[in-house]
Amino acid sequence: MKHSFTRPFLRNLVDSYYAFFWPIYGGRPIVTAKARRKFATPAVDRKMEDMDHRPPFLVCRGSSKRYYAPLRKNPAMHRIFCDITDNKGIIEFASKYGMLGFTRSFRVRKRGTDQSTLMLTESMARWKYELAEMKRLVYLWELVKSKRLSLLGAHLDREDDGIYVALGKRKELIADNSSALARKWDREGEQPVEAALQYLTASINKKVTGSVFPTVLPSYQKQIYLLPGNLLAAMWLMFLWEVIGEVRPRRCPGCNEWFDPKRSTRITCGDRCRKRKSRQNTNS
Repeated sequence: MKHSFTRPFLRNLVDSYYAFFWPIYGGRPIVTAKARRKFATPAVDRKMEDMDHRPPFLVCRGSSKRYYAPLRKNPAMHRIFCDITDNKGIIEFASKYGMLGFTRSFRVRKRGTDQSTLMLTESMARWKYELAEMKRLVYLWELVKSKRLSLLGAHLDREDDGIYVALGKRKELIADNSSALARKWDREGEQPVEAALQYLTASINKKVTGSVFPTVLPSYQKQIYLLPGNLLAAMWLMFLWEVIGEVRPRRCPGCNEWFDPKRSTRITCGDRCRKRKSRQNTNS
């Protein structure tokens, strides 16, 4: 069966929000700096392994858990994630949406005793690293969307061996001299939007490769679903949807929370905020 790459087929991919579920553990997470050595160390990249073992840790206190569908609950969750600015924000996000998906089992010592309890934890270093990674790309995407060419151009540089992007302290090669982008840059002048989009899409592709999986479900054998491996992968998938126009995140004027309006005429995230906004307009 041959599919044309149209919106209906894309919707089958996007409809994975009916199939991907993620746990939220009972009890508000806490941050602790004390943890014993982990029992088993998985074979992963050493740098990332060190990060996941670095205190302080975000600790799941509750043993109970409930599941929800992140991609269905709010396809703009990646924007909420990028609003986090401190440890309190990390705790609140984890309480509401769950851990990122890099949990490790640690023995955590009970305060004032020699006893310890086996708990699921995630390193705060991991949270801060993943936050910084997504924030820098969302910032670049905002410059592209708003067509702020002068500011966008300030992050791009044409050097002897190719075109580079500089965001924060990181400087990366976007395209070498043999690329079509570099030749077009030399022939027609700066191409800030095209260069930024090339870097943006390549970066997101790296994030979802190996963490978001095309899947055929037994009950729906004629559809392909994109299933994330964890919550972080789900948020990168949401960001990808935003870049291709499948979702269009907007801040609700009632609660200041990000949401996907579905319809361009929808202003608020729900009836409660719609009524609140209506009352504010009436009183003003």
